[in-house]
Amino acid sequence: MYHSKMGRQLAVGVHARAAALAALLGAVCFAGTARAQSEDGLDSNLDDSLAADKQAKDEQAQGDKTTGEKDKLPETPPEAADDNSPLEKDGKAHKFIGLRLRNVIVPKFMINLFADGGASVNVFMIGPEFTSRKNGLEIDLAVSYADYSMDPFLFKGKNDNQFAWEMVSSDMKLVYFTSDLLFDVPIDEKGRFSFLVGAGVGIGVVFGNLYRAQAYPTTSNDPNDVGSWRRCTRQEPGGNLYCDDSNNHYGDYDEPSWVNGGSKPSVFPWISFPQVSFRYKPIKQLQTRLDAGFSITGFFMGLSAGYGL
Repeated sequence: MYHSKMGRQLAVGVHARAAALAALLGAVCFAGTARAQSEDGLDSNLDDSLAADKQAKDEQAQGDKTTGEKDKLPETPPEAADDNSPLEKDGKAHKFIGLRLRNVIVPKFMINLFADGGASVNVFMIGPEFTSRKNGLEIDLAVSYADYSMDPFLFKGKNDNQFAWEMVSSDMKLVYFTSDLLFDVPIDEKGRFSFLVGAGVGIGVVFGNLYRAQAYPTTSNDPNDVGSWRRCTRQEPGGNLYCDDSNNHYGDYDEPSWVNGGSKPSVFPWISFPQVSFRYKPIKQLQTRLDAGFSITGFFMGLSAGYGL
């Protein structure tokens, strides 16, 4: 009985130790598993946190860059030089070649300052023009053909008597060589509009004929009614004072030039003062000009256009 009791106690003790050992092993295994799981979770959470921080920083940097790009104004490209700009640079010569047209009006009242009779005459001038401009100074060189053809009119000297009237007509032509010196007064900042003020000088070579003959009245002795007068074809007998022997101007008498002892000029001066112009230059390669002025032969108006060289 004693042995049975001890055997049972021994068996109970073995079982108790086995159970304690099993519990201990289970605890150790569980702790290792939990620790491993905890370490794995911590590492995972740490990696996720680092990745999230990196992503946040990347996004912030990207946002800052984007914001900076938005805040930064785009650079304005420099404006390209306009090859057609009409503005002329100081210190540089600008040259043009073109055509000039003028109408010179010789008014009757100017003729009457020196003689009686006469008539208002329009003289048209046309020809090429070369222009050079620099620092607001313009020089215009021109060769112009001028037509001084005139229909018949009555004419006599201031101190001649009433019988000295002559019938005068002309088919004279002149070739002028002139130079104008003009100062530029800009109107706008772009160089399109300006005024020009100055003067001109030149010389004209005379061609053609100047006809003059003594004349007598037929139905009226009014010198303004040239249709009522006739040329004297010769010295009239019977004391016709209009066709006397004071000179040999009869019929189609052609006045000789200065070089041949006559009164027809061989050359004729051109002097214009003052001369004013309005200039319009729409583009670099083109200029136009409206001219007006006073010359020794009368008033003139004109137009010119030139192409830039």
